[in-house]
Amino acid sequence: MGLATSMTNEHDYMPQVEGTLPASLRGTLYRNGPGRFDLGGHRKRHLLDGDGMIQAFRFEDGRVHYRNRFVQTRKFIKEQAAGRFLLPTWTTRAPGGVRRNAGNRIQSQAGVTTLVKNGCLYAFDEVGLPWGLNPDTLETLGEQKVGPRRESLNFKAHTHTDPSTGQWGLLAFQHGRQNTVHLVEHRNDMAFIRHQRIPVPRSSYVHHWFLTQRYAVVLLHPLVLSPLPFLSGLASFTESLSWRPQDGNLVLVVDREAEQKPLFLEAPASFMWHTLNAYDEAGFIVADFVGYQEPDHFVGENAALRQIMEGRRGVSKATGQLRRYRIDLKKRSLIEEVISTRNCEFPALDQRLACGPHRYGYFTTATEPGIFHHGLARINTETGQETVMDMGAQTHMGEPVFVPEPGKGTDFGWLLSLGLDGRTGKSFLGVFRADEVSAGPVARVLLNHATPLSFHGHWQTA
Repeated sequence: MGLATSMTNEHDYMPQVEGTLPASLRGTLYRNGPGRFDLGGHRKRHLLDGDGMIQAFRFEDGRVHYRNRFVQTRKFIKEQAAGRFLLPTWTTRAPGGVRRNAGNRIQSQAGVTTLVKNGCLYAFDEVGLPWGLNPDTLETLGEQKVGPRRESLNFKAHTHTDPSTGQWGLLAFQHGRQNTVHLVEHRNDMAFIRHQRIPVPRSSYVHHWFLTQRYAVVLLHPLVLSPLPFLSGLASFTESLSWRPQDGNLVLVVDREAEQKPLFLEAPASFMWHTLNAYDEAGFIVADFVGYQEPDHFVGENAALRQIMEGRRGVSKATGQLRRYRIDLKKRSLIEEVISTRNCEFPALDQRLACGPHRYGYFTTATEPGIFHHGLARINTETGQETVMDMGAQTHMGEPVFVPEPGKGTDFGWLLSLGLDGRTGKSFLGVFRADEVSAGPVARVLLNHATPLSFHGHWQTA
């Protein structure tokens, strides 16, 4: 399948457009994800693993320019010169046995998320510091120092910007004798504000987290790292993870101003890749996310994300559902509810509403369990009402990115979703009205080739 195929060529061209692009779309959609799964006869063992590749769709005057470039990390340059993989990654051990894999030698591939801050295009991984690129040319500018000056942290791929203040929140997780969550905040001009270190009682794998105008919330689900096989070189990071549902979830609440002590609350076990949004509400925190009963698609020898690399379907029975935590700060209690049982992932939001109250979320969706989705959905988080668009089982749809319509209120705008048409074997960028997603795309930007699975995107208005 094209989503699991390396894309070795770098392109610059004007794709054909099917339909009519909205005149108000003026800016650039950046996408990030693994672009290279194979090198020197070796293949990554997981679809989530590979060298980061930025794709840029630049919209202007009803036309689109497409460009893609690999992030020139130290790892990428070294292995490109050698013509083979040399270093272990988070799902795949390096060729050469235990000696080549002992110790935590994982380096950033800069292949998960992307965003523009202060004129720099950032590419984040799950380890190390982010890498910077020129947002116009996609030229790699080098590793970018964020966080405290004298400490290099392994930042998580997802960050949050509070639109009310412009402050930028980053999270890091330190595994060790004392597992520690690090919360770092910068001003919009990148000036450092504060760094909080919070000891936590488990070595949970964390990918995403919540931010409100007052609090940070971290879901520590019971997907736990066993460090010995990983550090000894006997297993990769993901092979050293185990799901322990009997331990339930721990939900960490951190005061952004550091005036209150961190709070830990218990919740039933559920696995989370991505949050939708969270906000403060009269002594409560409301936090919406996509949760699974178990990560069977991710962890284990037969997990679908692993088996797809060998051309097999694999296991993926648990579906992602839109869930809500309602946290009572005074009573120090938590209630969980399911807003929608629809199978969904990759939640998106009108980012003008981030850290504050929201009504709608936008998602990829599928009728059956599985790691690939063929539709988009808008879900009303207050009523559970759903508006759904299905492109057919032979089409994969990626994370929708919300683009506001100038002069309109919140939740009026466009959804941009990078898809793969299984009938033609080529990728396309679909443009949908956010409030009429069920009507299908108003336009499709047709690429001349397939692109690998792209995780996350960012819209930068011109």
